[in-house]
Order: sequence, then C-alpha cells, then structure tokens
Amino acid sequence: MALRTGNVGTVVGMIAAAAAVSSYSGADWRRIPVDQAAREALVAEGKAHTFVQTRGGVIHVRTAGPKTGPVVMLVHGGVVGGQAFANWMTPLAEAGYRVVVPDLLGYGYSDRPDTPYTREFYLGQLRGLIDAFGIDKPLNVAGASFGGIVVAEFAVENPEDVASVALMAPAGLGKGGVVNPVLLLPVIGDWVFRVLGADIVTRQMATAYAGSPDQRAMLDWMAEQSKYRGFAEGILNSLRHYDFEWRPEVYQTLGRSGIPVFAAWGTEDTVHPYERAQVLQRYVPQTKLLTLEGAGHAITYGRAEDVLGGYGQFLRDRR
Repeated sequence: MALRTGNVGTVVGMIAAAAAVSSYSGADWRRIPVDQAAREALVAEGKAHTFVQTRGGVIHVRTAGPKTGPVVMLVHGGVVGGQAFANWMTPLAEAGYRVVVPDLLGYGYSDRPDTPYTREFYLGQLRGLIDAFGIDKPLNVAGASFGGIVVAEFAVENPEDVASVALMAPAGLGKGGVVNPVLLLPVIGDWVFRVLGADIVTRQMATAYAGSPDQRAMLDWMAEQSKYRGFAEGILNSLRHYDFEWRPEVYQTLGRSGIPVFAAWGTEDTVHPYERAQVLQRYVPQTKLLTLEGAGHAITYGRAEDVLGGYGQFLRDRR
C-alpha cells in the first residue's frame, strides 16, 4: 500500500516524536539517582567528603583546615560544582583557614531537589551550612561567576555574618545572553537539557580549558558529576527561576555596606566581559581588583595560583 506525501510526513513526525520521548526517558535511565545508596558508595570509594543535611536537601561539602580558624566559604558557579575550588583548599588550610566548599544543591554529589531554584533557594543553602557547621563568627565568602552574585546577595542580606566578600568574574553586572530564550521554554528546554545538556556544558568546559594543563582533570570531573540524575536539569531550573544576570541594586548595597571586597577578572573573559569589572568598582568602590591579563572566564580552577596570590594577601591584611 502506497503512502501519500502527507501520510509519510505524519509517520515521520510520529517516529521522531517517539524517538524524542524514548531519548528523554532513556537519559535518566542511564544515570544514577542521588540517594543514600549513592552517597554511601561515594564515601566508600573515597570520592566524597562530608554530607550535610539542610532544610533544602543533603549537601556534599569539602572541608579542610583547623576548625578554630577563620572560615572561608567558597561558592562555585553555575556548571562545575565545588570542584572549581579543588586547588584552593590546601593553600588556604595551610594558611590557617577553615575551608568550606559545598556542591550547591543540583551539582556534584548533592541532592537534586524537585523545587524551583530561586534566589531564596540558594541563599538558604548558605544559611543552612553556617548553621550545620556551627559557624558563630563572621565568615569570608567567595563566589565565582554565578556563585559571585549568590555570595553578594547573601552579604547584603546578612552583613553581620560576613567578614569579607571575594568575587571571581561575578554574574549580576550585565545581561549577556547566557542561554537562548527558546531553551527556557517548556518541553523544548526540558528535552534539550536532560538529553544533551551535560554534553553541551562539558564541551564548553573543554573550550574554556583549551591548552590548559588542568583540562583533563576538569573534563574528568564533568563526566563524574554528569553520571548523576538532574545535573543539567538543575542548570535549566536556575535559569528559569533566578534572574541573576543584572542585579545592580545588590552591588550598590554591597558598596554602601563597607564590607571589604576582593575581585579577580580575566581580560579575555567572554562570559562576563572584563568591562564589567569597572562597573563593579563603580558600584562597590572598596573593591580590590586583581586583573589577570590574557585570562578567560575559567580563572578559579585554571588560574588558581594567580587568584589565590591576590586573595591570600587580601585575607592576610584583614586578620
């Protein structure tokens, strides 16, 4: 029996739709749920550090340094997880700081809760960690990229709890088209991020670390966190529910607070262009800016030694 052209188109459409549904369901089937069994396995394998129960979910936290030392909490950006600060922990711990590095919920080995990833969702995690670790003195908070706007927002809401703020090419100082708006739409975005999202952001990391001796380690980590369900979907969740690209009022308030601020920025940053460093200094005039000539956006991991040199001095000046 011959098929008319219209019928062929219908059949092809039905096959394509079935394939899309199958790939959407199959993507989760191939990945590991983040549950107690997974956490126990990660601890047994020596991959995980500490798990902390908070109101929002179970957070994986890397810790180092003396428990009595001044606290430095390092908050990662919107893709890498706490691994972004892997090269920071030992130097800061050896300098006498108590280092706390979470995988924010949705990243790394932390839970992927089924809730909107809003501004309040992220700020609540920092408060939950402070409470869980019994931190009762003002702490130093540092954030990279997306983590930068998170720590800035936390500082202006909780100035009595913050000794200093560090910002590595932070978000919130200009709209830059982080994602095509089409990918934020229901169905389309859900399919793209679940099926293709992890591969897309991993390729972006490969480009960001091209020529770097840290590229292999970063790509290995991306493959590791992508094994677990909900990673790329969490990125989409944040993009849909947290308008973090342009938050001038936050930085203006931070400037008026007088809280000491350190910032580092690469001159070749294509995610948050270096010109925004001048915007930051205008809003937050107490900022001590470290400019990294020729560096791109991936300075927290790929240029850790350079950034730590400046940040370490900033911290020492305030002890």
